[in-house]
Amino acid sequence: MYGLVNQMVQDYVTARHGEAVWARVAIAAQLDGIPFVLSAPYPDSLTYTLVGATCAETGLPSSDVLIGIGHFFTGYASSRGYEDLMRAAGGSFPLFLDNLDRLHSQLGNAFPELRPPSFHVSHVTEDTLRLHYYSTREGLAPMVIGLMQSLGDRFNLQIHVELLAPRGDGQDHDEFAIRFAPRQA
Repeated sequence: MYGLVNQMVQDYVTARHGEAVWARVAIAAQLDGIPFVLSAPYPDSLTYTLVGATCAETGLPSSDVLIGIGHFFTGYASSRGYEDLMRAAGGSFPLFLDNLDRLHSQLGNAFPELRPPSFHVSHVTEDTLRLHYYSTREGLAPMVIGLMQSLGDRFNLQIHVELLAPRGDGQDHDEFAIRFAPRQA
């Protein structure tokens, strides 16, 4: 994954759990105080190590940490200069999800080694949809849950995400059922 993702993990840990926790995570990951280069690719194993060390330091299960990172992601990406790209992806929750692959395709111009996930939306009704999440990386379905929750914040929606069919046992992707409704004032 790119340094941008690892920096996001660092910023998430620092914001949610404090500098002291991040310092211990960095030691466990053997970062040696070297900052991440946002546009440089890093081994996926480093990102997984950061998540694992965060779990060890906070006592939280990986699913909770990944949900938190996913929830943090939308605001983080927006603050890092990707707001215009996100705005162009669509003005509604279903449209935004429909355009995630296009958004990732555009990011590929800046990040040539990018291996983004793929999202496919099906069974769309007025307040539900199915999201099919394909990735070369395993174990990140909880991050998708957090990401969907943060998009609820973005579109002022209450979002309920249920993992219907996890990847594995012959299934090549994760499938989520998502219910959404306008937030009550």
